[in-house]
Amino acid sequence: MYVMKTKKILLGTTVVVASALSFLLGSCQTDEVDSFVQEPLEFLKRSSQSDISIGKQYREILFISKIDGADDEIYAMNSDGSNIVRLTDNDVPDGRATWSANGQHIAFASTGVGSKKDIFVMNANGQGLINLTNSTADEDWPEWSPSGNKIIFSSDRDANPTGKHEIYSINLDGTELTRLTNRTEDDKWPSYSPDGSKIIFQSGSPTDIFVMNDDGSGIIQLTTASLLDQMPTWSPDGTQIAFMSNRDGNPEIYVMNADGSGQTNITNSAGMDARPSWSRKGNLIVFISARNGNQEVYTMNSDGTNLIRLTNNAVYDDYPYIK
Repeated sequence: MYVMKTKKILLGTTVVVASALSFLLGSCQTDEVDSFVQEPLEFLKRSSQSDISIGKQYREILFISKIDGADDEIYAMNSDGSNIVRLTDNDVPDGRATWSANGQHIAFASTGVGSKKDIFVMNANGQGLINLTNSTADEDWPEWSPSGNKIIFSSDRDANPTGKHEIYSINLDGTELTRLTNRTEDDKWPSYSPDGSKIIFQSGSPTDIFVMNDDGSGIIQLTTASLLDQMPTWSPDGTQIAFMSNRDGNPEIYVMNADGSGQTNITNSAGMDARPSWSRKGNLIVFISARNGNQEVYTMNSDGTNLIRLTNNAVYDDYPYIK
């Protein structure tokens, strides 16, 4: 087993990293998972299940958990909760992870430089780890463009007047870092529309849901919260948005039309329901809930029916994301 500690990622030579990026970019152009980097290099991180290929095992949901230890690690499982596998093995907590459009790669946030998070990219089996942003800023909430060659994320690297986060995009090879928002509010949790033309995000205090063009222009506020509207995710056809709100006194999952109309509560439990992710393939929403006393991963239809609990662990599970 080859275990890659986060600090070592920063020691790889420019030549080695460039080689890894060339491999990663090349594999993004195909829908077939037929090969991975096989030789152990200093920057290369392998999971404890180094022979696993997501393309062969059909795992669809990513989440983070402390199932196997003290730190949050990234796991993948089937859409019915079976076949759970651990993809990272680090000495620092790993954060929210998201699939690329073709399901071959994963972007996630993890502590990189100092105590703040960077954006990392790896292959779907946990191999080929690259620190994409490699900065001293706090960078989090990555998500892929539908084309698979760009990632959007939140960062405080430019320290807006209140020292809060703005939304940025970056190419998968680390070029063309672009700041998309320039506001005094805290802009977080960005997500591309299925056609890539729009980005939704959460912002403000209290937090509301906003939408803008993919270049950062034309910002429109979709919700007006008395407390919190957060964590937006698009439906696969781009006509609806799911999000978390505590407007009724408890965090629940809501669905609204893409223009902000028709806001509807689709969960109703005493425990927290949050962090929805809408499947790109259809009607399924994955989310976390504490309705049974512990924070676990659940799925449901987009109207709130057919609720299914997927995890049942002594520790909390968090940040689910479904293909």
